[in-house]
Amino acid sequence: MSSRPSRGAARLAAILDALPDALLLVNANGTVVNANSIALEVMESPGTGLVGRGVLDLLPQFDSKLIPGSMRRPGDDGGDRRKPTRMIARRTDGSEFPVEITTANLDGRDAYRDPHPGFTGDELLMIVVRDLTGTVDTEAELARSQRQTEMILRAAAEGVVGTDTEGRVVLVNPAAAQILGYRATDLGNRELHGLIQHSRADGSPFPFEESPLADTLRSGRKHRVRGQVLWNKAGQAVSVDLTTSPVRDGDQLVGAVMTFTDRRPYDALAARHAQLLAVLGDALRGPLEELRGELGTLAADDAGQLWPEANQLLHHLAAGYSRMTTLVDNVLGFQRLDAGAEKLAKKKVLIDGVVAAGVDGAVELIGPGRVQFAVHAPTIEAEVDGERIATALAHLIADVAGVDATGKTPQGSGYMDSTVVVAAAQRGDVVRIEVRGPYDGGSPVHEPVVRGIVQAHGGVLQTVEVPGAPGGAYVLELPLGSGAGTVTLPEPAAPEPGPEPGPAGPAGPTAAEGGAVAEPGSGRRRARRGVDAFLEDEAGPAGAEGPPPTG
Repeated sequence: MSSRPSRGAARLAAILDALPDALLLVNANGTVVNANSIALEVMESPGTGLVGRGVLDLLPQFDSKLIPGSMRRPGDDGGDRRKPTRMIARRTDGSEFPVEITTANLDGRDAYRDPHPGFTGDELLMIVVRDLTGTVDTEAELARSQRQTEMILRAAAEGVVGTDTEGRVVLVNPAAAQILGYRATDLGNRELHGLIQHSRADGSPFPFEESPLADTLRSGRKHRVRGQVLWNKAGQAVSVDLTTSPVRDGDQLVGAVMTFTDRRPYDALAARHAQLLAVLGDALRGPLEELRGELGTLAADDAGQLWPEANQLLHHLAAGYSRMTTLVDNVLGFQRLDAGAEKLAKKKVLIDGVVAAGVDGAVELIGPGRVQFAVHAPTIEAEVDGERIATALAHLIADVAGVDATGKTPQGSGYMDSTVVVAAAQRGDVVRIEVRGPYDGGSPVHEPVVRGIVQAHGGVLQTVEVPGAPGGAYVLELPLGSGAGTVTLPEPAAPEPGPEPGPAGPAGPTAAEGGAVAEPGSGRRRARRGVDAFLEDEAGPAGAEGPPPTG
């Protein structure tokens, strides 16, 4: 007997075992009669058999009409091979896993061409089963990543446009379509440059070869341009901040992404800011200064023609206009610093002098005679902009003093201590200045100026609560920089004794008259205001009590 049939069967079995997918042969009874090695590995569990089981036990969602036999009429299948179908398969131990199956009919093919087809019972159905366990997980992860990307693009406030290597639009997020005045579907597969970047701001043509997008597509370089002009659907120029970045698939450049932010809200805000500076600096400050001068001239009353009440009223009005002018100057200076028009002029200064200047500036803001001061400021050298820190302290004192821009204080019942405490101390490489007053502060006029100046120095402004003490307190911390910190000044030379004036001799100026009084041990002269009370610092005379340094 010839051995060719057996050799052919062995060769066929080897080919089927070499397939990457599981293969089942099902007879007309719906029973698995044969399976390749992959099928046994994937679907058969130890101690159980795959061959001899019903196909519906293994594939519960399988269409039973595809099984050869009486359950299907020949010629009703529409062809021998069917498209892949996804379903859930069941192993012999009952566990399930996702698969994709493909079916094909074997044997009995002439019966389908017979005018009266019928089954011979030798027909077989081949089912190719592909395990999708890893594929489904990967597809689910890809789908999840795609959904997340779409949600991010939809939520982004910046416009995002993706292009291919020819500059045609392949991706548009809603923000980009809204900024440009298009629908996202209107931009798809259209050449981006000719649509939104064809001209410069002055209307002159803007060649594609000179655009950042063209260079990114050509060289793969990233570009970031401020104040770039795009053109919307209505033909109007839109000022944007634009960035172009390459998109690569491995080492191959496959496109670019253009992102842009609408600058129109920022430009409008900058215009209003410039208008505010112009109103404060030109339209308001000039007339205030002129009116203050005229009131000062009238209040001087060189001819002595005014009643005392009228003279007092004129002095009060002049002080009010002086306060408004100082406030306008300080706000304008802060705005110029915040906008970058002016820079900090840092140098080594002594903090006690800065504190004294801040107290003087506070008196100009709140008016003379409104509060009393308790000042403790040791000689600490720090590298700061002394003038601006003094301005910040002046506004901080005015804030906790409760005096608004009109010079009024909140009306309360009963007596309230009007003392404002200002104390400075060194803590490591930081200068701490505490300002405590009878009111909580937080004025929308004073606090932004203080916080902006402190942050420009790299410092911190904090509000603190003092147990048992009414009102508010601020702690201002500034880095020493290259300053030496706490220093000791040389003792001043002792004055030579002079002749004592007689009873009829001319009396020298006193603190009550506004004269300058020397501070013992400090070598400095501080102008005394008759309406203010100062506590001396550590260099003051014995017996003078000042608050201890806080913080």
